[in-house]
Amino acid sequence: MRRTCVIGAGPSGLAASKVLASRNVPFDCFEAGSGIGGLWRYGNDNGMSGVYASLHANISKESMSFSSLAMPEAYPVFPHHSMVLGYLEDYAASFGLHRHIVFGTRVTSVRPLDDGGWEVVCRSRGGVAEETRRYTEVVVANGHHWDPRLPAPAVPGAEEFGGTAIHSHDYRTPDPYAGRRVLVIGMGNSACEIAAEISRTAARTFLSARDAAQVFPKMLLGRPADHLVWSPLSDLPRFLKDPALRLLLRLTRGAPARYGLPEPVRGPLAGHPSTSDELLAQLARGAVTPKPGVNSFGRDTAVFRDGSRESVDAVVYATGYRISFPFLEPSVFAAADGRTELYLRTVPPRIPGLYFMGLAQPSGAAFPLLEPQAEWIAELIEGAVALPSPTDMTRAIAREWCRHRKTYVSSYRHGIEIDFRSYRRALRRERRAGRRRARVGVPALPAVAGPAPAADAL
Repeated sequence: MRRTCVIGAGPSGLAASKVLASRNVPFDCFEAGSGIGGLWRYGNDNGMSGVYASLHANISKESMSFSSLAMPEAYPVFPHHSMVLGYLEDYAASFGLHRHIVFGTRVTSVRPLDDGGWEVVCRSRGGVAEETRRYTEVVVANGHHWDPRLPAPAVPGAEEFGGTAIHSHDYRTPDPYAGRRVLVIGMGNSACEIAAEISRTAARTFLSARDAAQVFPKMLLGRPADHLVWSPLSDLPRFLKDPALRLLLRLTRGAPARYGLPEPVRGPLAGHPSTSDELLAQLARGAVTPKPGVNSFGRDTAVFRDGSRESVDAVVYATGYRISFPFLEPSVFAAADGRTELYLRTVPPRIPGLYFMGLAQPSGAAFPLLEPQAEWIAELIEGAVALPSPTDMTRAIAREWCRHRKTYVSSYRHGIEIDFRSYRRALRRERRAGRRRARVGVPALPAVAGPAPAADAL
């Protein structure tokens, strides 16, 4: 009898569970924590949430909603993390998902079987013995914002630094940093927001970034910046869209130099946007001091690439996360250098019955892409659609990576970066092509995401 295993009950796992349940596909969902929500559950007892107390979504409620359930109208434009968790709880309750979820159970091993299917080993919290089950398919939905990534190699002298040093994953409140000289390393969303928050009570706050980055305000022309994905600007070809967005940022935010930031070399669409009104305000009033990359540490100092030196007694590494699958042997699947060899970010070409959810990072919201991705996976499980040949999928992945390198910054962080609209269109095309393949039983050419430069959006 066919039965599917879903790993994780965060947003990706919930979307997969909702779709499988609606199609009456037998499945079990394993969640290491005692509740749903993944990273959106503050203090999640699965140990994988890095949400801090004051965190609000940096995507608007309209853009963040699943297609099958809108966020409450009463929510603010950018809801607090507790509201996002409440929304996910409502989502799970609305579709009766809790009865499918085995809480407090961590998957420790997923292994392909010689005769087909998968052996899944899991351990309940506090349990001594492990339980082994067999499944015909496995949907991996364990997220990609839980395994802290530190600079590698380490900054020279980091081991000699005498102050406190944590990864942003462990940051919760600014209280421990009051009256201290704090260095935040990174320029992503977490780095920007944490630096701004700490600066309100710290003696000094430094924000160090190796490369200049665009910092977007959360609102542009009176609307959430992420709404640009639906605006006429998004339909422009890239050679027009990039300067148009530069001009829009200049008119609404001003030049980076006004905040003490260097002018980014790359265009605003070449990297994942960092959005923070708070940081811009704190830079403008001098509460946060921007610095280049760190060259080395002393016992109580940091030396930067421009030769400057600052006294520092606390460091927060907001340096992102590794994409990790601790239950899979690297010989089965791994994301080397943040790059996933997956057809449409979902299917490993030569590993039948293994699917990945949520390993696609759009510039805007990810939630609306999860249900369409889950629908495709469910159709593959049911046999309603058929995949291209492994060779064709491998070629499609290579073509996509070629486009990716021409479009985005070459960095670990951008290994799973996608354009929202291009990816959604590619999923639709693939599902149509897959139905044709299933009817005639003959592989067709794979659908690939359209040229990113023609559809990049915030």
